Amino acid sequence: MRRDTLTIPGLSHVVIHFLADNPGIWALHCHIAWHMEAGMLLTFLERPDDLKHLVHDMNPSTKQLSISFCSDYR
Repeated sequence: MRRDTLTIPGLSHVVIHFLADNPGIWALHCHIAWHMEAGMLLTFLERPDDLKHLVHDMNPSTKQLSISFCSDYR
């Protein structure tokens, strides 16, 4: 076993318990890139209310730079 990895046998599952104390949108995925491209990726939103405040209170120039990375931002 390698750090932060699990091998999950076919037709089984794993339960992950973690402390959700870091606001953001986080990805959980397999280490195989084409699996992610095939839709085998999970994202979870942690502490959404705190995330809204972080974005709202962000330095204006940093916020504008962040928005510039996403052409579909509304």
